[in-house]
Amino acid sequence: MSTLQSTTAATQQIVIPAASVALNPSWESDWGRAVYGFVRRASDEGKTVTISVDERLYSPQEAADLADVSRMTIRRRIEEGAIKATKRGSRWRIAESELERYRRQMWADTVTAMADDF
Repeated sequence: MSTLQSTTAATQQIVIPAASVALNPSWESDWGRAVYGFVRRASDEGKTVTISVDERLYSPQEAADLADVSRMTIRRRIEEGAIKATKRGSRWRIAESELERYRRQMWADTVTAMADDF
């Protein structure tokens, strides 16, 4: 299911839950027709259409819980540059893809360190 929202007089936004795309990728679906119609109308009016994906952002505590480390470890890794994070106001936020990259690297480093013991 998609919804067309008017956010300002100059901007319109179409919201399509990602789950609906995965469940029914056919352009014959309701969301497919809605997207096509939205893009077509914008094109006819000479407007630009931008499509973006919002990535899940985690707080340092959420990231720590998922990585099974302390919040202070996450904070230190941010300060060292080992984890890329952005500030939202006064708070750090870590993108899901960055957290997954860090977790993979952490496991690879652990396996490498343990391999020396065998």
